[in-house]
Amino acid sequence: MTTEALIEKIRQLAPAEYNSIIVDNAVTIKKHIYGYINASVQRVEYRTQRISAAIDGELKSAIEQITSNNGDRYVRFPSRIIELMKEAPAYSSESFFSSMKNKMSEMINGGREVDHHHITLTMENGNIAKQQPCFAIREECSVMNCPKCEGSGYIEQTNSNGVSEKVQCPDCKGRGIVGKLTFFTPNLVERQASIIRCLTGNIEGLKFNIEADGATINGTSYKIHLGERRRMLIHVGGQDTEDFDSDILPYLDFVRDKVGDDNAIEDYFYYMLPCYSFTYRNVITSELHLGLLVDPERQPALILNLEGSGKKLVSSVKDSFKSIGNFFGSISRSNGFKDKEDLRRTLRLLIAVAVADGIVGEEEKKTLTLAIRGMEQFTGNEQEALVQCLGNSDASFLTKEDFSFNRPENAKETIVRMQEMAEADNNVHEAEREIIERLKLSI
Repeated sequence: MTTEALIEKIRQLAPAEYNSIIVDNAVTIKKHIYGYINASVQRVEYRTQRISAAIDGELKSAIEQITSNNGDRYVRFPSRIIELMKEAPAYSSESFFSSMKNKMSEMINGGREVDHHHITLTMENGNIAKQQPCFAIREECSVMNCPKCEGSGYIEQTNSNGVSEKVQCPDCKGRGIVGKLTFFTPNLVERQASIIRCLTGNIEGLKFNIEADGATINGTSYKIHLGERRRMLIHVGGQDTEDFDSDILPYLDFVRDKVGDDNAIEDYFYYMLPCYSFTYRNVITSELHLGLLVDPERQPALILNLEGSGKKLVSSVKDSFKSIGNFFGSISRSNGFKDKEDLRRTLRLLIAVAVADGIVGEEEKKTLTLAIRGMEQFTGNEQEALVQCLGNSDASFLTKEDFSFNRPENAKETIVRMQEMAEADNNVHEAEREIIERLKLSI
């Protein structure tokens, strides 16, 4: 947006205030795109179960049919078989399970997820049906003679009179055959989540919310059309499609932090709301203030004096670094940065952005030094190591370890904060941009 176009929008939207506002022709206009995304996903979860029992002819035939199906790893079978196995005499023998123990612990125990590409789920009207069939894990099912009675159902034992006689096998209860059934029933989990995110950092003083029928900006409601929900991912029912709109790709990780990934179906609707921030001077008070032009092409709205009446816009490097020092302290108290090593990485990266353009003065160093030395998470030596980074004239002190976060969400938050810091003086230096891009590529 050009300065001329901005001034014309101010004249149109705020004619009463227009004559008391001066917008310098050299003003920096920043574009912020707030993305609203509402995600509705269907996820299939699997929890395996195993039943072992002494079985009769019907159950023997059912399990043998499963194990003879060499074409599929997961074999669909009637749920009635599960009930019959539960009603049959329970059977447990160490020798019966020993050959499967390692495989079970590695592949199945704990309800390990089963790849939904390998099974065919029941669909209803293009969605996953809530009621799904049972699937046996073929390689974890078996039928064999009872080891104790060798399949006869009886064992020899000597009675109290010293006479040898045949009695019913206590392990298989006279059935002679034992079987294992390992299975799962797909369980449909539906989740919804919404996010509002500005990738370049939130605008200070902006109270912003989007819902299904519109937006509320600093207490004023605006009607906006969100559009139709669109299906962008499906990995089920024979389909394997991903078709994400380029507009929402940068925001995708944030919404998936809430709804999870590895979903079978994902539906989205979204709205991208462009906002342009700018500084202007009040003719009467000569103070600088922050203004915001919202959605100029579709439904323009103008918010003046965004920081509140009588507040001056931060306009000096010294004041800017005071705010950065306060930020250092606030991020150290954030619940998201309880991981000490991730906090150290964040601070080193922020310091790197601060010194990248080589113009950090002594006053700024003092402000940041005080902020770092107020962080109780670090020992005196650790604080001193961070302070020493401020003495660099560039970001060459960074190492590969500084870009290897333990928690991806901390890395994403750090990117946002680095961008905010880089833009604090309205001029992102190339060296600052390179550090931010390096962190993005490492996630």
